[in-house]
Amino acid sequence: MDQFIDVLDRNKSYVPMLILLNKVDLVDEAYLEEMKKQLPEFIPISADKKLNIDNLKETIFENLNLVRVYLKPQGRKADMNDPLVIKKGSTVIDACDKLHKEFVKNFRHAKIWGTSVKFPGQKVGPDHVLEDEDVLRIILKK
Repeated sequence: MDQFIDVLDRNKSYVPMLILLNKVDLVDEAYLEEMKKQLPEFIPISADKKLNIDNLKETIFENLNLVRVYLKPQGRKADMNDPLVIKKGSTVIDACDKLHKEFVKNFRHAKIWGTSVKFPGQKVGPDHVLEDEDVLRIILKK
């Protein structure tokens, strides 16, 4: 009820959060099971032993609503180590805008490899919505 009143009064804002339980390597399994009953959505980790850190990273990435887009320069392979990170729902022209203003101005079309297209190397326009781990090649006007 208090949260409902806060929303109407607009005097507080609520932000998403993650609950982490660190040092899980020092507790027994029974304690973890008890914690799961009390806090069903916590993430157990051990920073020292690096337990469950990859799951934590993936959860943070998903909660931030981001996607990774790999860029493929003409005549070369895509750089799969250094993605362009953009908001989920971003279009090809949004990605161009992140890279350089000239890319927006001189955009002709793009080619995409990934889950957002029907076949690899599909030619798309500026309004095509990119998905996580798509490979993008931007074709500019000469």
